Amino acid sequence: MKQHLEIEYKTQLTQDEFNHILNSFPFKDPKYQENTYYDTPKGSLFKQHSMCRIRTIGSIHEFTLKVPQEEGVLEYEVILNEKSLMDERIIDFLNEKDIDVNTMEVTAFSNTVRYEYSDIYGVWCLDYTRFLNNSDYELEYELHESNEKAYPHYLDTLQLLGIQYKPSKPKYLRALDSSAE
Repeated sequence: MKQHLEIEYKTQLTQDEFNHILNSFPFKDPKYQENTYYDTPKGSLFKQHSMCRIRTIGSIHEFTLKVPQEEGVLEYEVILNEKSLMDERIIDFLNEKDIDVNTMEVTAFSNTVRYEYSDIYGVWCLDYTRFLNNSDYELEYELHESNEKAYPHYLDTLQLLGIQYKPSKPKYLRALDSSAE
């Protein structure tokens, strides 16, 4: 199973801010993502501040388990042949974490339209996300690697765009909140 450390900064946006940013960067054509989130009925992963999902982009299905670290989030990923947790690699991996894949259930959904633009420190991801009962806008800056200059660059870019930083919960938590409404 592939793993990497994800370090990102993100801010919530209004629709007007989203449109302003969309017209300010040379974004590539959008990607359409469908995210299905999973946990045990007792919320075993949630209690560990971890997140499990299968993300579908076109015909590609990617399993991801995110585990928080001191800096960033460690992501475990594997490409699947079908949208199912019943894959030997996932079963074995979750068993190592004392999670029985047979107890896993869908906890939330989200669909995202994502525009991406890369620069020196990372990838700017401009997202419009629909949840079960609402939708929102967000700008993420996913770093290529840890770099002390990246956060000041992120804040400077927001300022140049006239965007005030507004904390943004992870999409998974926003999807759970929407499902509970």
